[in-house]
Amino acid sequence: MKEYCYSCDADVEFRIEESLITTEIKDMVFSYLAKIAYCNDCGEEIYISELSDDNVSAANNEYRKLKGLIQVSEIENILTKYNIGQKPLASLLGWGETTIIRYVKGLTPTKEYSQTLKKLMNPQYMFELYLNNKESLTDVSQRKLYTRLMALLDQGQTSLRENKLINISEYFLNKIDPEAGESITPLKLQKLVYYAQAWSLAFNVSFIQEDFQAWVHGPVIPSLYVHFREYGSANIPKVYSFDAGVFEQEELNILDLVWSVYGKYDAKYLERLTHAERPWVNARQGIDHKEQCNNIISKQEIQEYYFGLREVHDISGAYSLNKYVSNLNV
Repeated sequence: MKEYCYSCDADVEFRIEESLITTEIKDMVFSYLAKIAYCNDCGEEIYISELSDDNVSAANNEYRKLKGLIQVSEIENILTKYNIGQKPLASLLGWGETTIIRYVKGLTPTKEYSQTLKKLMNPQYMFELYLNNKESLTDVSQRKLYTRLMALLDQGQTSLRENKLINISEYFLNKIDPEAGESITPLKLQKLVYYAQAWSLAFNVSFIQEDFQAWVHGPVIPSLYVHFREYGSANIPKVYSFDAGVFEQEELNILDLVWSVYGKYDAKYLERLTHAERPWVNARQGIDHKEQCNNIISKQEIQEYYFGLREVHDISGAYSLNKYVSNLNV
């Protein structure tokens, strides 16, 4: 292969060598490894457009690395991972339809946009984004993304039966009386399980090992969400056959306490209640109330907060806890 050498005024054989080049992008001076072509006859540098483009890309990648910005390859991986196109992803994020296209072509994103894209690497964050903004997608894009998300979330799902989450869920679902108008949606179930963890920690009876995340609509255990996702916002059927023997007595006491106090409230009230309490609020510190978030709600903070409530309001059982909760205004 030959290229034109300006000094020799002829097409010549050439060699490519790597050299450390210093450049400046947006007032930042740094060095990167560039590939330079040299004429084999005169030794002068030869301009090759493809190499020049590669060097520009290498400099841009090094700049992004130094600034902690997302790389083009990482954006491409996101598109592949979720089986989503560039324009649909931009729509899902509420950005201009050509934004992702420009980023893939090499335009450097702002730090804010870069951080948002990096969060998408987590399927749970992407799933919450999908739930909140899916109307921005076409039906075809929705189906493709949903199918891929379900596969990814199922891959990361632990065995729920081994960690008691299903047993706890079945305890609450066994308690409802549909004829009396009682019901439990997936949203309400998440809140009941959350308060089971909260008060078990407050009374030093910890039997829920999973971490809750501070989602938009309150505390959520992602694997539990995936398990009951088919019901959407509809009621989950009552469980008629339930073996209480899977729990220790002190664990049952906590579940009985939570059901007797919180079971009578609907899902949206329980959501507002968690929004008014410090553990969820602190986990979302600095995050807009409508922004997707998968931050962990610290078990330590949960324990300290509800133990504090227990001490201040002299909560020892269902009567005192119900008195405290019923006096709240949320």
